[in-house]
Amino acid sequence: MLAYLAGQVAEVRRLAPGAVAGRAEDIHQLRVAVRRLRSVLASCRTLFVSGAVEPLRDELRWLSGVLGAARDPGVVRDRLLEAAATEPAALLWAVDPAAALIGTRLDADTAAGLAAAADALTGARYAGLLAAFDTFLADPPSAPAARKPARRVHRAGRRDGRRLVRAAAALNDAGPGRDSGAEHDVALHRVRKAAKRLRYSAELMLKAVPDGPARRLKYARRAAKGARSIQRVLGLHQDSVMARAVLVELARNPGVGAEAGGGSAVGFGLGRLHAAEDLRAAAAEKTFRKSWRKLRRRL
Repeated sequence: MLAYLAGQVAEVRRLAPGAVAGRAEDIHQLRVAVRRLRSVLASCRTLFVSGAVEPLRDELRWLSGVLGAARDPGVVRDRLLEAAATEPAALLWAVDPAAALIGTRLDADTAAGLAAAADALTGARYAGLLAAFDTFLADPPSAPAARKPARRVHRAGRRDGRRLVRAAAALNDAGPGRDSGAEHDVALHRVRKAAKRLRYSAELMLKAVPDGPARRLKYARRAAKGARSIQRVLGLHQDSVMARAVLVELARNPGVGAEAGGGSAVGFGLGRLHAAEDLRAAAAEKTFRKSWRKLRRRL
């Protein structure tokens, strides 16, 4: 497990210069490495003395947020402009000025996010995080549980599987998406985060005990594959949540039509794109539920 953490810290160091330079893929992969670190520390926290992993996880949460602000606007921009390009030619009088407004707004957000990420990755707080990891890995604050057999890693994966089951069950309490709106979206996002945690712990199970009992390895492989599928499709749903939030914010701005030079046409174009995102979100949720029924039987 320590070797896994060390490998992810090395990835952070490798990718940081590209992220400072504004390379989108490096920012994405750096964010993934940060998430893996934070998730595995949570799954395996019982191997360390109480409270030892929390300061690291707090700083990783900060860094993930910084990287998200650098990447998410570009993801939403590309998503919405691709959708705008598929609109019928008869509606371009409304969609084109809406798309221009979206591009202007999200390009500005991306530029601000990239600047903030570059500052963060060259700043003292980031350097302190790396130094803290070096200290943690060089002299791990191990708990007695760390000396137990490695099958305990499988127990951590099982716990994360149960955590995903609980998150999915809570969707019923949130109700249908159209009725409860943001509450339902938040519940789906919790499921996605639980799926990511299960995926990363299942992958660690396979790395930590590659010659373990066949039934445990089978569980880990199935859990990793199923959780990855759910993470992917609910990632598309979360992209739609962010896209719809941007569209609503732009449409509520009383000066939006004047800025885009299209008057009420811009509002119509934004509404058209919002309706399309509603359909895409519903399709993503439908795919998730199909995948979940298959995975649920294996957890």
